Amino acid sequence: MESSPIHYNIVRSVIKSWYFGRNFIYRTTLSSTNILSKRLVLSDYPLPMVIFAEEQTHGKGRLMRSWFSPLNKGIWMTVVFPPADKSQVFGQYNFIMSLVIASAVETVTSLKVSFKWPNDILVSDKKFCGILSETLTGCYAKPIVMTGAGLNVSIDKDSFPEELRDKATSLSIESGAPVNRQELFIEIVHSLNIIYAIWERRGIEPLYHEWLQKCSTTGKNVAISTEKQYINGKAEKINTDGSLVLRDTKGKLHTIFAGDLEYIIQ
Repeated sequence: MESSPIHYNIVRSVIKSWYFGRNFIYRTTLSSTNILSKRLVLSDYPLPMVIFAEEQTHGKGRLMRSWFSPLNKGIWMTVVFPPADKSQVFGQYNFIMSLVIASAVETVTSLKVSFKWPNDILVSDKKFCGILSETLTGCYAKPIVMTGAGLNVSIDKDSFPEELRDKATSLSIESGAPVNRQELFIEIVHSLNIIYAIWERRGIEPLYHEWLQKCSTTGKNVAISTEKQYINGKAEKINTDGSLVLRDTKGKLHTIFAGDLEYIIQ
């Protein structure tokens, strides 16, 4: 599947007056947008910033996994937020970015998006996007949150590594037609400005409830592996701080902030 090129000057002219958009960094190839974002934060680069790469040679996923990021086939990006307010909890950044991606994809395509805790974004129950949030103190008194997102836009099935072909998908595969990456990226930045402004003005509550409406995890029988344990049970709810409450097979409740989750089909 061919992909429309990203034209830096056109994108820049559209987004430069937006709060998220005035510090826009474009690269053809990077090892990782998250790695560059850390370097720029430590060098006092102005915030907020949005970094976009046409290709990542060492894209980062959760738990030190790599993220397949081929040239001109996706949106590989990192958003560096302004220093966090005390009311802005780390786990909520995944809510924000998930809603941003969903809004943009549903605006540009006819696809419907759902969320799988903690950081997967799905179409037709297949993953097309992952999110990774990290914190860095740098030279600021308050922590800086960097949220990376990798969207498979124009990757055809045979181009995925073999181990991903049954799990991953792309927007072009699911829509059955090319998806304009430039239009989609501009819409992502546009949605980011709108949703972040809501978060600042009204807090997480309205966005949290919107996120829950798209979440496919609650109520499901799941298995979660963390650094310390492996638990089976029912996903009871997801809290406003991003943690998941699981009731295990003995009825005990566990609050889990991160882990690998799989649905158990019975």
